[in-house]
Amino acid sequence: MLKGLILGILLGILLVAGGVCYYFSSGRAPVATSAPPIPFEKRLARVALHSYLDKLPHPAPQVPADEANVLAGAKVYKEQCAGATACPTSPRPQWRRGCIRRRRNSSKVRA
Repeated sequence: MLKGLILGILLGILLVAGGVCYYFSSGRAPVATSAPPIPFEKRLARVALHSYLDKLPHPAPQVPADEANVLAGAKVYKEQCAGATACPTSPRPQWRRGCIRRRRNSSKVRA
């Protein structure tokens, strides 16, 4: 009884491995960029990525997430980054004035 169970498990593993090898070696696997993804491709990639990231060390943050640090970060963002992302409440900085052309008024129709 135990021999048959072990033999069945081994045979099942060999059949699955052989089927996967045949699937790839026969050219049935989609490899073109326009082809649909391989079955379970997203799931396998996600599992591999998560297992890799779980092995990496997760150090404690160097800056505590308290209100003072969040406000200081918002101040730095407003001073250094808000102009680049076109924050509506920030004035347009000098360096950005020549970067993007303004849209023409498309409401005027030429006759």
